[in-house]
Amino acid sequence: MVHRRLYKWARVGARGLVCSALVAGCSRSDIDWSKAGSGTGAVGAGSGTGASGAVAGNGASGGSGAVGANGGYGAVGANGGLGAVGAVGAVGANGGFGAVGAVGAVGAVGANGGSGAVGAFGGFGAVGAVGAVGGVGGGRVDPSGGNPNGRCQADPECVDDDPCTTDRCSAGRCVYTVRDDDSDGYVSRACGGLDCNDRNPAAHPGAAELCGDGADNDCNGVADCFDPKCARDPECGCVPLVTGEDCRNGVDDDCDGAVDCLDPDCIGTQDCGCTDRERDLCDNGIDDDCDTMTDCDDSDCSTSDLCSCLSTPEQCRNGKDDDCDLLIDCADPDCTGVAPCDCKAPGVPEVCSNGRDDDCDGLVDCADSDCVLSVQCQHCVAEVCDNGVDDDCDGAVDCADSGCYLDPACPVSAERCGNQLDDDFDGLTDCSDPDCIDNPSCREQHGGCLTAQLIESSGQWTGSTVGHVSENEGTCGGDAGEAVFELRLSVPSRVHLDTIGSDFDNNLYVRIGSCEWGREIGCNDDTAGAYGPEGDHDALLEFGILQPGSYFIFVDGLMVDPSRGPDQGSYVLNVEVVPNPGEDCYDGSDNDGDQLADCADPDCLSTSRCSRCNGGLDPEPEFGPARCTDGLDNDCDGTTDCADPDCHASDTFDAECCNGVDEDGNGILDDFSCRCIGDADCPWGQLCYSHTVGTCGPPCQLFVGDVCPIEAPGSVCNLATSQCEF
Repeated sequence: MVHRRLYKWARVGARGLVCSALVAGCSRSDIDWSKAGSGTGAVGAGSGTGASGAVAGNGASGGSGAVGANGGYGAVGANGGLGAVGAVGAVGANGGFGAVGAVGAVGAVGANGGSGAVGAFGGFGAVGAVGAVGGVGGGRVDPSGGNPNGRCQADPECVDDDPCTTDRCSAGRCVYTVRDDDSDGYVSRACGGLDCNDRNPAAHPGAAELCGDGADNDCNGVADCFDPKCARDPECGCVPLVTGEDCRNGVDDDCDGAVDCLDPDCIGTQDCGCTDRERDLCDNGIDDDCDTMTDCDDSDCSTSDLCSCLSTPEQCRNGKDDDCDLLIDCADPDCTGVAPCDCKAPGVPEVCSNGRDDDCDGLVDCADSDCVLSVQCQHCVAEVCDNGVDDDCDGAVDCADSGCYLDPACPVSAERCGNQLDDDFDGLTDCSDPDCIDNPSCREQHGGCLTAQLIESSGQWTGSTVGHVSENEGTCGGDAGEAVFELRLSVPSRVHLDTIGSDFDNNLYVRIGSCEWGREIGCNDDTAGAYGPEGDHDALLEFGILQPGSYFIFVDGLMVDPSRGPDQGSYVLNVEVVPNPGEDCYDGSDNDGDQLADCADPDCLSTSRCSRCNGGLDPEPEFGPARCTDGLDNDCDGTTDCADPDCHASDTFDAECCNGVDEDGNGILDDFSCRCIGDADCPWGQLCYSHTVGTCGPPCQLFVGDVCPIEAPGSVCNLATSQCEF
């Protein structure tokens, strides 16, 4: 139980102080009720930007137009023949993108001209309307084709190290332009732009919210039915086609928010471009030649030194980098939990020459700071970054060693998603790196939260956890690698999950709202009743009702055995979803997900148990201060007023009774104590947190600190709805 005193109410007043939620003497004025809905002041106009200098060289460049106040990109002039660059048009007011200029024919490549002088930066101008979309004129062209083998033949051969360029092969040459993958005129947020989804042209700031496509079209942080703009729309929620994504029709067929060739499912297909063979692209996680075989699984890569090495398992006690990930023995994640890297706390003092992590700090022998002065470690010196030796004895070789960061021998490059190396030195490797979120190989593995596989209906899912890195763990186990799924429900549903048919000791757990930080609502090991070689090893979870939203399912290996290694293998996940189940009027539960149980549910009015049970009147929900103080058992559940759990609604806080009394003296009446279906059930100034916990509370932005992770773990405060959202 997390106590309410951890949070404070925001107060904007003469004292300029905050009031603790449990300090007596705070009044209603300690909440800034006027804050909600207040507008932001206009930004003052700024000065113009100086003109850019002309570019010297063979292809003469036109002059730059004057820049308006705080303007965005202007219209792009047509490309001249024989390498000449069209003039840059004037920039529209206040950051709007200008209209796209026509593209001229590509001429022969002239000599590279010198860079023109950079104009002065203008100040910030007043905020105005967003203009039409401006295109990118020309772009950087690599005359060599950007390919060590000469002229390029397909887009994958032109991939550079800049994640903010779109890389294309055009007429045998690599062309690099500013990244706007979905061509909607808005640059991706990851590259400093405003587009919240650069894989869907129907999603960008200012777009109309489409209430049934599964996407946050207007980029306000909520999609479809959760967006207030869809409050009156009868149809909410995308229905995926069983045939998956059609890569040519301009429609998001599988409801993952990405369209056609911007959908990772379409990478490596004939519709979206293929190379003639896998070539030297054996470590990018892409089926480049569209033969259904990826990287080292493709026979084209059979002679690759990298693939030969990656197929070799790490031996955890021989002092060698067996699998070519530049990590040795216990420093390699493959050795986690495997002898001699299987220390269990509290451990004993480190012995500096036995190849074991004696003190359980994750560091072995000379890699442990306890051994710096030991005789056994006097040979350790500063890391040399290009000799293939672990000079400083920390288990990391050359560019995998943190001491080699920014060393000339270890240039930072874009993450390659299949070579077991941290290419961009951000501490994350391959599919664990957000740079690989759209990589087809990583999505196929769905071994972590970044690449969770979408489930929206009943079915059976199969795969393997072999080689997966452990990124998550449930309360009932899960030390080994996992497979992750996102169950997305659009209506209240009864849900059954099991792993019957899996061939390794597994466990099953579910988090609500957020994959990494959401509240765990179920964890099970060994109760599915299915027996394998070592007995009952499958898991089962039953949920009577789950409300609409996202639920993350983890099929995890139970543990890592010191001698045999991690629990991993082929899994089977069986999912049964029963949408809108009927109400059972006799079990005390809300079976149909409408927040009403038994006699409080209108579905039960005709039963003998509920008919006129409320003192001769029909029963009604025991919601709100009036019904929680009238001395009646309104919902006929055998409890009255403050003795009824419906009048103490919060599962997180030590809530007051929903009785119109400030019982904890914090100046807020009935905060998070009144159960609700809509805002009409809530006291004055409060709203119903209908998307998370179904209780009344002040608008979430009025808290000092974020109340949402406490009230509903994994949620955040959304200013569009003023309540917590997952």
